[in-house]
Amino acid sequence: MGLFGPKRPLDIDEWDWQLASFKWLTTEFGGIEKHPANRLVLPNAAFFPKMSADPSRKAQQIFEQVKLLSGMGDWPTKLVQGDETREMALESGQMLKHDSHAPAGEYQLLKAADGQYYAQISYNPSQLGDPAKLIATFAHELSHYLLSTAKTAPPGGWDVHELTTDLCSVYLGFGIFMATSAWNFAGSNEGWQYERQGYLNERMLITAMVIWETLANRDPLEALPFLKPHLAADTKMANKYVQKRELIDEVMSIDLSLFAVEETSADEISSA
Repeated sequence: MGLFGPKRPLDIDEWDWQLASFKWLTTEFGGIEKHPANRLVLPNAAFFPKMSADPSRKAQQIFEQVKLLSGMGDWPTKLVQGDETREMALESGQMLKHDSHAPAGEYQLLKAADGQYYAQISYNPSQLGDPAKLIATFAHELSHYLLSTAKTAPPGGWDVHELTTDLCSVYLGFGIFMATSAWNFAGSNEGWQYERQGYLNERMLITAMVIWETLANRDPLEALPFLKPHLAADTKMANKYVQKRELIDEVMSIDLSLFAVEETSADEISSA
């Protein structure tokens, strides 16, 4: 690539980790030809038909749809309502509020009376007014469930499993939801308020979506109509860089042993 070629959207360590992680995900759970979902999930009625007005039924319907789209429709689960308590802190000297919130969701692998394991997933009911956030939460927690079946540790090890879980949500097709829910900033009569959800930042999630859609032989720019303007710009930038590379060859040539670390096992990680 020439001196004035497309700019890499991430720093080199982040870029290498993402490529290695996608190789690991496809090695563990199947490449695009075997992937159960094999689609980019869009925020429209084709993927999410009209839901019930009853809050608890609505949450269950959205959850079941995310499971189905993830290829995990028959995996044993239990959905429970979590805590919606949100402690607000006013930044000193500024009309700026940081939402230090209760968890958006939580995953636990539990054993039923018959000895069979199932995932108990909780959600923050405050997200019912923003289905896109709730979908991102469910995608993240179901990714925990999928990762619990992995036979090997992900690049960087289980100590960074939350980052891998966000990336897995993109692998399952929920890149748009993860990126649009990662950061929210809004004004009100009380000042400015910001909220962050997830672990990877917007740029990393957008780049991950572009990488995965390219590996899946789909056009990443199909996501543009559903993205905030700055995310659409990031998508175009990442796509220009990715399309100049031999991405599949680059991913397949990665030696995953170079990303291995010694640390705790996945069995010791039961909730997030």
